[in-house]
Formats: sequence, C-alpha cells, structure tokens
Amino acid sequence: MRQDEGRLIRDYLAGSDAAFAILFDRHHPSLYAFAHRLSGDPQEAEDLCQSAWLEVIRSLRSYRGRGPFRAWLHAIALNLYKDGLRRSRLDLIALDDEELPAGLATDPQRELERLDAARALEAALNRLNPAHREVLILHELQGLKYREIADILDCPLGTVKSRLHHAMVALRATLQEAGVGQGLPGQGAQP
Repeated sequence: MRQDEGRLIRDYLAGSDAAFAILFDRHHPSLYAFAHRLSGDPQEAEDLCQSAWLEVIRSLRSYRGRGPFRAWLHAIALNLYKDGLRRSRLDLIALDDEELPAGLATDPQRELERLDAARALEAALNRLNPAHREVLILHELQGLKYREIADILDCPLGTVKSRLHHAMVALRATLQEAGVGQGLPGQGAQP
C-alpha cells in the first residue's frame, strides 16, 4: 500500500469525498485496463469497474491493509467478473486493436502479419484454462508480481507460479501450431 493510502482511506471513512476521489483517480486507469482485458468489451469493463468501486465503498471499513490496496481492488473486480461468468457461462477474452502490439502501419504486409499474429494470440488466450488465463493477464498484461497475484486469487505463491508456467507453455504451443511464436509475453520476464 502506498504510504499515504492508509491516510486517504481513513480520511474517506471519516467523510472526505476528496480522499476517495484521489484513490479513484490513482487506481481507476489500472482497474479499467484489467477489467477490459478480462471482459474484452469496453462497456462491460466500465460496468465491472463501477461494480468494483461500489463494492469498495461498501467494504472499505473491512479493508485491513494487509496487502496493497491495488491488489485488493483487483481481487474485487476479478471476483465480480467470475461471478458474472458463472451467471452467463461466457468464457472469452478479446483484445482491442489499440491494445495489440504496435506494428508499422505504413507497411501493409507488416500490418497484415501483425494483425494475423494478434488474432492468433487472442485465439490462443481464449483457449487457455480460465485459471491460467487469469494469472497470465494479471502478470503479463497488468504487470502484477507473483505475491500480488497470490493475494488477489487467495492462493499459494507456488500455485501462481505453476499456473503461469502452464499458461505460458500452453500459449506457446498454441501459437507455434498457428505459426506464430516470436515476441511472446513473458519471455525473460522477472517476477
């Protein structure tokens, strides 16, 4: 938890809307990016964020600061997302073009190759086991450390490492089958 976040939380609980606005401004961009990567839809991501912030407001008194506020917030969003999946039985992820790796738009052949690779990556992500996909998104796309992911998922650190390993192995195999394999996420990444 950032040094002043504890103070901001206490100030909000004491009635300061400005303190909550600071927390919101600080964490909403990351929360939205996470929600968008989970849902693949901008409107669903906004809805998920709104639900997560409402849950934060309802539950902030129970937050004990044992881990980073960001991890607690992401855990709330992930749990809401999983609840939604259980209700709707949807299990897909989509990447928007602006989130895809940058290519050279001036070279049509390169742009076509980049789009093909991005589609293959999206399809490969969709084929992953949901538990593996969650860990991969949290680590590679959200940039969270293993310990933060373990806190969010409420599982042992070893489980996070194992899931990430299996996710990367499955992702690489799927992409190699599709003829794509260069520049995969996580190659040489540090925990």
